[in-house]
Amino acid sequence: MTRTGSCLCGSVTLSADALPRLQACHCSMCRKWVGGPFMAVPCTGAVFEGPVKRYQSSDGFERGFCSECGSSLFFHPKGSDLHGIPLGLFDDQSELPFKAEFFIEQKPACYSFSNETRKMTGEEFETKFRSG
Repeated sequence: MTRTGSCLCGSVTLSADALPRLQACHCSMCRKWVGGPFMAVPCTGAVFEGPVKRYQSSDGFERGFCSECGSSLFFHPKGSDLHGIPLGLFDDQSELPFKAEFFIEQKPACYSFSNETRKMTGEEFETKFRSG
């Protein structure tokens, strides 16, 4: 389903084909980036318009943010059409069941989700997304 959205200030708009699920990443980089677990919708065909700044956060992966307001825009495995886009950017956040958690071994003990999700370690995540 194609969804639209924008950053906090509205300078960046987006359109993307959202896969019907929500995922959370608990890795230390994501938690530093967004201040908690990164709650994202996996998307293909993402188009961003506006002042997007890209940052290579690790080998083979980049993150994007609005250069005006600093809103987190995406996590992207380079060389793929996949973008993890924060749930809060979308105008319509319905029908996106919470399905998976990544880097579960890095999740702090101070929070937990009650949803039944697929839990992947960092190693499992790296294997899945680095090998395609």
